[in-house]
Amino acid sequence: MGTRLRLQAQFTQRDLVVYPGSLQAQMIMHSAPEEEPRRKVYMAANSSTSGQIKILEDLLHARGELARLVGKPSFAHMTLADKMAKSPENVAHFLNALLDHTRPHARRALRTLSLRKQEHLHTSPFPTIQAWDRDYYCPPEPPAPPVSLPPLTLGTVFMGLSRLFRNLYGITLRLTKVTPGEVWHPDVRKLEVVDEKSGVIGWIYADLFARQGKPSGAAHYTVRCSRRTDDDDAHHDLDDAWDEGALRAIQLSDKFENAHRAKIPGSEGVFQLPVVVLLCEFTRPSVRKGPTILAWHEVLTLFHEMGHAMHSMVGRTEYQNVSGTRCATDFVELPSILMEHFLNSPAVLSLFDIKGNEPLVAGNHHEDPCRSIDTHTQILLAALDQIYHSPAALSPDFNSTAALAKLYETRGLIPYVPGTSWQTQFGHLFGYGATYYSYLFDRAIASRIWRKLFAHDPLNRETGERYKNEILKYGGGKDPWEMVGTLLDAPEMRHGDAEAMAEVGRWKVEDEVSMPGRH
Repeated sequence: MGTRLRLQAQFTQRDLVVYPGSLQAQMIMHSAPEEEPRRKVYMAANSSTSGQIKILEDLLHARGELARLVGKPSFAHMTLADKMAKSPENVAHFLNALLDHTRPHARRALRTLSLRKQEHLHTSPFPTIQAWDRDYYCPPEPPAPPVSLPPLTLGTVFMGLSRLFRNLYGITLRLTKVTPGEVWHPDVRKLEVVDEKSGVIGWIYADLFARQGKPSGAAHYTVRCSRRTDDDDAHHDLDDAWDEGALRAIQLSDKFENAHRAKIPGSEGVFQLPVVVLLCEFTRPSVRKGPTILAWHEVLTLFHEMGHAMHSMVGRTEYQNVSGTRCATDFVELPSILMEHFLNSPAVLSLFDIKGNEPLVAGNHHEDPCRSIDTHTQILLAALDQIYHSPAALSPDFNSTAALAKLYETRGLIPYVPGTSWQTQFGHLFGYGATYYSYLFDRAIASRIWRKLFAHDPLNRETGERYKNEILKYGGGKDPWEMVGTLLDAPEMRHGDAEAMAEVGRWKVEDEVSMPGRH
């Protein structure tokens, strides 16, 4: 095991108790040169009780029964009917294309890891890489920028975001005051989103610092969507206001709403302006420690969530239920993932310079052999999600562990470990049932848009306006295939058929496997 843990065990002269998922378990997986401790930790961390497995299989069975009630053969068929994929068969075309094109890259990466294992253990040529070997022979590294950057404060990153949006869309972010009682905590800051022609087009409440009782993680919440309001039947809103108190409440609401509506130049009608919340858990600034300095993964997170926020801000649709991020699950991550690509550009990173005159050039990168292994694993998980939500889930002899083992034995590259049942820890099965492929799918589309439109000139206003007007402003109010096909000048993609899904799978590998690795 790791040196630190070995010394601890020797000092206490007793066995070391390690809990799966703990920091000690991670240390063993990343640094224990002996294989047996890693194997034991892996087995413990990837096993389930019979009760846990039953809960999962009951959930999958109930979803299958629900689908049958509405005349669908499976939960996947029911869920995908209104998504870009349209059917499980089309998802299979996409995932198969991904696997076919990713497998050679992943095999080469595993060969690299096998050589490392051979040198470490002095074994026969190319020993098998087991599941507990992956993190030891290719330990995860934190993400890093493509160029050397000074420490980035939270304010500096928001300045860079505002400059980026100004270049692309003619939109800036402006801090504004809040009225008493307007926000739920003193940490919350209110940003006006200002268009150079239209003025204020929406508001973002930024709740960015960790505190006790606050939800963990990062998220974008829609408080109020944009929608067209000038054709509302406002007169009849007062029909049920029989008493004076109700009438005053309606009139007060109307006064508030009138102050939060705008006529958009070049558009017909008056629109309600959107309000969103941006939630993060960054370290709070202090007098002793100074301003909040963001790690690179936190910068990535902020850009990702601001991609969602700008989708909400720019969206202008007739109805609120299709505005901004109210769109298909397998389309909604496209704007946020595309925002991450901008952080690969030295021209964009130059916007973080306070003086605005410090040109940056790309530094040296090394290829990450684990990137393709991780992508291959994610594809397998997306395939497992489809299996679990197929008609097979209603079979009396359905066995989720056997399905997992069969998938890894037939399509995996790292052998399945008998006795493990990792599927109960696959949290996305709950919130993203039958749609786990969506993140891979949107990564593929975002990679192609970046490569074709932005990579060579990421601050081009004409390109930014085109993207805003072809993708962002429609939210879920237009067929995503038509939007993507028009933006990429690929009319054949507008059909959204099986061949289109497979083609997106080919984009994924062409545009991402060849990308530089970590700095």
